[in-house]
Amino acid sequence: MPSTSALSLLVALVVLVVVRTTTTAATRGNPEAGKKIYLESCQSCHGPTGKGDSEMAVYLKPPPSNLTGKATQTKTDAELRKILLEGRPGTAMASFEGAFEETQLNDLIAYIRSIQS
Repeated sequence: MPSTSALSLLVALVVLVVVRTTTTAATRGNPEAGKKIYLESCQSCHGPTGKGDSEMAVYLKPPPSNLTGKATQTKTDAELRKILLEGRPGTAMASFEGAFEETQLNDLIAYIRSIQS
């Protein structure tokens, strides 16, 4: 049976690997390429600066998320990817499953990271 300290070390290593894996998409992505995707696919709801303040936003219930705020910026890349691919039930956020290549998703996440307030 492994010792408690060995188990603690193993858990710490697993957590480190998971955190590293979920945060690498933005570092691999190209924010400039992501901005182009954002402007084509996201700004109509989230607004040109990502604050959820587009002209259409007043008609959406609930309103679009402020992508520059803490609630979005503290999500992992995996959580952002899931929202992009699956949408958010009960909101106007539709699924973009099949709309983007993997590199485009990385670019879009990198751009979202770059617009934090």
